[in-house]
Amino acid sequence: MTTKPRIGLLVTGLLEDDYNKTGHVRPRMHQATNRIAALLEPYGEVINPGFVEYEPDADRATEAFNAAGVDLIITLELAYQKGIIPVRTLLRVAAPILVWNTQQIRRLPEEADFDLIMENSGMAGLPELTSALIRAGRPFELLTSHIGDPEGLKVIGEYAAAAGTIRRLGSMRIGMIGHPFEGMTDLMVDYLSLRDAVGPVVWPIEPEKVAVKVAAMGAARVKGFLGEQAQQHDASEMPADLFDRSARLALALLDVAHEGSFDALATFDQVWLTDPRVGLIPSYGTGYLCAQHIPVATEADVTTAVAMMILQELAGDVTFLENYVIDFDNDAIILSHDGHGNPALAADPKKVRIKPSIYYEGVNGRGAGLEFAYKPGEVTLLSLIPLGDGDWRLIACEGESLAMTPRPVAAPQMLFRWSQGTISEFCDAWLYAGAPHHMAVCYGHLGSAIEKLGDLMGLEVVSV
Repeated sequence: MTTKPRIGLLVTGLLEDDYNKTGHVRPRMHQATNRIAALLEPYGEVINPGFVEYEPDADRATEAFNAAGVDLIITLELAYQKGIIPVRTLLRVAAPILVWNTQQIRRLPEEADFDLIMENSGMAGLPELTSALIRAGRPFELLTSHIGDPEGLKVIGEYAAAAGTIRRLGSMRIGMIGHPFEGMTDLMVDYLSLRDAVGPVVWPIEPEKVAVKVAAMGAARVKGFLGEQAQQHDASEMPADLFDRSARLALALLDVAHEGSFDALATFDQVWLTDPRVGLIPSYGTGYLCAQHIPVATEADVTTAVAMMILQELAGDVTFLENYVIDFDNDAIILSHDGHGNPALAADPKKVRIKPSIYYEGVNGRGAGLEFAYKPGEVTLLSLIPLGDGDWRLIACEGESLAMTPRPVAAPQMLFRWSQGTISEFCDAWLYAGAPHHMAVCYGHLGSAIEKLGDLMGLEVVSV
């Protein structure tokens, strides 16, 4: 599930020194600081050390931010401030920085006095701050907007969500069961580079661990689970014995994920086809885990599992798809995968059909897969690819999921239409970007948020 970002708020300004004598406005500066904190509360947990004017104030802010482990520092000047004061904090906290060039009034009225100027003259000091950060080699992002501008606050929310996602990526664990599908070049990646540049750890899981759990699964638990699933979805075409086996495998995968504290799984689904304790494909189980907010990428595709986790942090629900068949008549393309997908995103949960797989047969038969149409709405596609030499690229695309009649192919299906042009142009742009053959998909248009994630992480983002 999505996590709440921690935002460190650094509000500063110089009111009183040997030459400036406007300390009488200090109470209003404290009030303004608290007002700004309240404006930011919808976007995360705000760590507000209060108005920062002198070096001891900056030290207090530094200690508060480091103690809280903030994901993002938003710094702004209500009035001119000597650069050394905010820099004292910003060079000692590792979190990304967003410099917010803002003020409380929209314009300086004709009857303005000096106090009003002092409370709204942050732009006077910001060049000093940003040039100091550049000289110190400290990266930062920049936003200029009025304090109450909804569009500006939306941008802040995107930066906060991106920063919180970075923290989650750094603690995420992907359990890899089996090995990447042989010969698939887009699955040939350096997991140490992934850890270093993006964050998640890839941890191998022996398929034997899952098979042992399947064999030991209690009948009562399986019966209760099957009853719940049959109430939610249409399992009328699923033979009872194969549905039972598929449920055991789904619950075994769920247990392995929980016991290992894995945030996602990357599974070589074919690994159990010849094992008599399992002997079928886990497509139904991997889809069930996606609905439980444990993203699963088939074919042990670790990079798409990471892309799924990114979108899940930003949007809450995510699925796994690949390009299937271009629909030139509707200027769209069908995205799907072989029985695997997230049923929580179906157009109608009651029309999610649990069916025997038409793709893979094991020693115990054809395991359960899912067939449904995804719901209509705005969607975002995301892929992650290595570029070599430790560099990585995010590839993002916005479009629309169209209402469709699912084809009888025992697989979840989405009819996708690109927002920026024809489907032919989409295919060319997607291929030129270097996208792999799998993708993560969520609802909503998140291209802007993904670009901010790339900015804060230092990753290249290609927007298709």
